Order: sequence, then structure tokens, then C-alpha cells
Amino acid sequence: MSEQEALQAVRGSIDAIDRELLRLLNQRAECALEVARIKHAAGQGADLYRPEREAQVLRKIRELNPGPLSGDEAVRLFREVM
Repeated sequence: MSEQEALQAVRGSIDAIDRELLRLLNQRAECALEVARIKHAAGQGADLYRPEREAQVLRKIRELNPGPLSGDEAVRLFREVM
């Protein structure tokens, strides 16, 4: 396999991963919207943001992160997602 073919193969993998990430990010956003709907229906509409829940999620991300991203970088990315 030539260098160009190898690059194309890896880039194809990256493109497929990007499509899957986009699908999963949108799926996560739908779940977050559902949480908001449930809270609103229960009369908790004004209290949607829970910093303790965010901290819990970010701690779990740091624990589960296998690398090569650093724990700080993984947490930063997930903070952006949230």
C-alpha cells in the first residue's frame, strides 16, 4: 500500500468516526432535551442546571478516559459538549 493509499484509508476512518460522533452528539442532545422536558413537567423548569451533576459527569469522564487524550483535555471537550 502506498503512502497516499494509507493516508486515504486513515482519513476514511476519521470521516466515519466524525459521522458517528455527530450522530452520538445529537443523540446526547436529544437526551438532554428530554431531561429538560421531564423537569419542566415536574415543575422544576427554573432549575435545569445542576453543577453537582456536571461535576459528577466530568469526574466519570476523567476516570474512564483511556487516552491518548489527557484527562484535562477529555474533560474540556465534554464540558464543551454539555
